[in-house]
Amino acid sequence: MTDELTVVPVFESDNSRLDVVFVHGLTGDPHDTWCTGANGEFWPTWLESDLEMISLYTLGYPASLLEKWPNKEMDMFERAGNVLERFAGIGIGRRPIAFVAHSLGGILVKIILRKSSESRDSDWRAVCDSTKLVVFLATPHVGESLASVARIIPRSSPHVELLANNFGFLEDLNSHYCSLTSDRDDLTTAVYYEKHATKGIVVVPRTSANPGISAVKPVPLDKNHINISQPLSKNDTLYLGIRRHIQRVLPTLTGTPEDTSQFTLTDEFSTRSTYDRRDLLQKLIDAGREHEYDYANPAQNRFARSYMKTGLLASAREDHENLLAEIEARFVTHVYHPLICQSAEDSEVRSALQEQVINPIVGRRIGSSPVTSKSVLGGLYFLTEQCHIRWDKA
Repeated sequence: MTDELTVVPVFESDNSRLDVVFVHGLTGDPHDTWCTGANGEFWPTWLESDLEMISLYTLGYPASLLEKWPNKEMDMFERAGNVLERFAGIGIGRRPIAFVAHSLGGILVKIILRKSSESRDSDWRAVCDSTKLVVFLATPHVGESLASVARIIPRSSPHVELLANNFGFLEDLNSHYCSLTSDRDDLTTAVYYEKHATKGIVVVPRTSANPGISAVKPVPLDKNHINISQPLSKNDTLYLGIRRHIQRVLPTLTGTPEDTSQFTLTDEFSTRSTYDRRDLLQKLIDAGREHEYDYANPAQNRFARSYMKTGLLASAREDHENLLAEIEARFVTHVYHPLICQSAEDSEVRSALQEQVINPIVGRRIGSSPVTSKSVLGGLYFLTEQCHIRWDKA
């Protein structure tokens, strides 16, 4: 257990679209809370190997069980301001954020979001505005879930009393969070709760773990209050769930608050860019790829017809915009800058196109239809025709 505020970078990526922040709970630790198995493996690093374009951090703060330690600790409101100032100092809030929070950590996250949403400091406010996903692990939202714990532990910490909801604090905080989510279509909430007792007590049962958001269905796990934050393997239901939620958020993040000029949903891909007026054939000729034109031109025309016919269908158009934005981001990040601009061999370019652009996208869905390799190639050539990407050096 830490005795001061820490924000530890686990993995940082220059191409990150999402900062994932892990927040421990009562008596927790920024490292040990997230360790699992006989060898104590630090499982957040599994996400690094399974997902691209994410950065990982752990937040640590004093969260004692006994009264003698909290006497010198900040209360949770002070701690939230303390965290926001640290986040502002290291740039968390400039990119989209996902929180994974255990127990008391979920309460802290909700206070952080409330304090952030009400702040006049633009850097503090950015944390709430940038939060796209919150995963709660055995966090009490309503009821007196920890009242029994508070009663059986002599001289228990004010943190336990806070979680016990003695003064209706949880209901008030949860009401604010529910209001926040109702106003935000881009904020996803996921909830997991324990089914096994800890020392004879189910600390946070379903009734308390449920925040009461209509679209959110709490998921039970065969865990207790302590090991619910410790998936046993990549096949554990909890890990698969967290990874799935992050995967669903990532495609919607077509840009960051730091750099919104390249990949945003407000890009009008249907409008030709003004920086390069060459047609598709001339671009391929200049890149030494004119042999591709007989395939490329009908492929981009097919994609264009599918894209343009969405018209005023907002959801369908957004699906196509998301797909084009991801194709563009992957092409520029993995193919254009590191390979084409460095005069790499065509075999390297083709390999990167397949492994870094086509394969990760194939299987996604646009409406009821899965994205195919032909769809991705059509999108690539469409972006080329519209002058959003190029195949030769600038």
